[in-house]
Amino acid sequence: MALAADVSNTIRVLEMLSSEPEGLGVTQVSAGLAVNKAIAHRLLGALVEVGYVAQDKRTSTYVATHRLGALGLRQLSSSGLDTWAQRTLDALASECEELVRLAVATTDSLQWIAKAQGSNSSLRLDPVMGRSAVPYATASGKAWLSTLESEHVETILSKQNPGHHTPRTALDADRLNADLDEARHRGYATTFEEMDLGINAVAAPIYGAGKTTAATGTLSIAGPSVRMTRARLAELSAPLIAAADDIAATWPAFDYLSTNEEISA
Repeated sequence: MALAADVSNTIRVLEMLSSEPEGLGVTQVSAGLAVNKAIAHRLLGALVEVGYVAQDKRTSTYVATHRLGALGLRQLSSSGLDTWAQRTLDALASECEELVRLAVATTDSLQWIAKAQGSNSSLRLDPVMGRSAVPYATASGKAWLSTLESEHVETILSKQNPGHHTPRTALDADRLNADLDEARHRGYATTFEEMDLGINAVAAPIYGAGKTTAATGTLSIAGPSVRMTRARLAELSAPLIAAADDIAATWPAFDYLSTNEEISA
């Protein structure tokens, strides 16, 4: 049990550090893991020893090294994700002339893993891949949540820290539930400047394990609000859903991405 706990906590440390470019201190890591500082310090020390984490001598914080990113890129490349779905992403991006992103779901998170940029305009988006989609503030997040049981949705939202939002973000539970109901009815979700001011998006769930189960991922289109009006988002919903269905048709070849199985260490 002790070994399993150490492995699990080590993976969680890497996940925490991967989204913190300025790094985290021992106190922050121990609090995030709900363990004492001695255990957090031991885990960080082990990761430093193998080169996946480095300690900033100036601030004493710990940061993930590029070795961690290289590991993830090697895994994605070997899995075939650079060719699987990319053709569909490129075709959709060319058609809509906006940013198209693919995200995959695990038990309690949604992570963007691939993109295609179709805009030739100076007003374009270029987000960092590998980040998790904020469930309550992104079209991708809402499209995914709309396919889950209400109890599962509540569990996911209870773990969220609503620190990143705009005045238009649906932080109220009733409003968010109304958005999810609408997404279920239409088959796609939309957001209007809820994650970032000036950016609107539309997303559709990808049912890689069948439409009677939770979505295994999402496909989204995002762009400046001056172009991505309500009418434009509605117009893009049909090709978006068609592309999501196209990706879902080949998803079984990548069963490890499915939400049907727990990811274990």
